[in-house]
Amino acid sequence: MLLEGQWFALQVRTRTENQVATILRGKGYEEFLPTHTVKRKNLSLQAPLFPGYIFCRVKAYSYGLIVTTPGVIRIVEFGGKPAPIDPEEIQSLQLITNARVPICVWKGLTVGDQVRIEKGPLSGAVGILTSLRPNQRLLVSISLMMRTVVAEIEPEWVASTTRNPAPSVQQVETLRYGT
Repeated sequence: MLLEGQWFALQVRTRTENQVATILRGKGYEEFLPTHTVKRKNLSLQAPLFPGYIFCRVKAYSYGLIVTTPGVIRIVEFGGKPAPIDPEEIQSLQLITNARVPICVWKGLTVGDQVRIEKGPLSGAVGILTSLRPNQRLLVSISLMMRTVVAEIEPEWVASTTRNPAPSVQQVETLRYGT
């Protein structure tokens, strides 16, 4: 049984996060859709920090009303039971997103990972991630013949090739929420 006032992650159809949040708000629920600014070409857009998910404070009697909301797939569960989220985690996310500071989403990359550049002019190169830059750029070191060349690239261009890379956000969600 869901406990009154707890936060839960709702899995929603991708690209319907804003619409679902609006509908839930209209039904009287407290919802939270953390977003960050994404730059695409010459545009700055607000994109969900967790694509396909929003957070909702659930009322004890409202489980059925939430899952029948258009766009909602399910309340995220672990072990067959809805998995409440620590309110401090929600509060921390709210503080970060309300502060309007630049937010970087690194998708599981950590310094020291071996990476393959999959997009951009360096596509196909393999190197070691040496730095996560504050301006949402990565430094990748490529060593050859006793020299090291460091290239600054976009985070979307790389994928980890390390055998045991740090878990991605998606993998952490799977472990934590059982999705």
